[in-house]
Amino acid sequence: MKLTERHPRGSAYHEAGHAVVAWALGLSVGTVRVDDAGGRTEMGPAHYLSLIEQVAICSAGSAAEEVFECSAHELASFDDHAKVSTLIKANGVPEEEHGPALRDEGYNCALACLEAHKKKVIKLADRLVESGSVDASEFLCLMKAE
Repeated sequence: MKLTERHPRGSAYHEAGHAVVAWALGLSVGTVRVDDAGGRTEMGPAHYLSLIEQVAICSAGSAAEEVFECSAHELASFDDHAKVSTLIKANGVPEEEHGPALRDEGYNCALACLEAHKKKVIKLADRLVESGSVDASEFLCLMKAE
């Protein structure tokens, strides 16, 4: 499926960021897809990860947009920020007191994962631009390849 939105590469990097950071932190990753309506990355439960790691996964899309200098639709990052707020509240962390530092730490964790796996993010994003989706087995093959 060819993407027709204004920033297809940005959406592909955004979703690739979520997927690769989740994988790097030990989560299983299912289908990763992008289309004109946005994108989605299926992944296993993250409840056993630290709060910082969970925030990193949520922040990975916007971090990837920064690292690879490409923008996705602004609603993609908006949704991710809302997920971070939900995580912070669910963990009983006072947003006004510790939220900004927690967000920064998670974002920096995402940046470190993306830098460590830059080639994998590029491969996945290129594949997403080509086909619109990558299933779990293809994703694992891309993560094993160097």
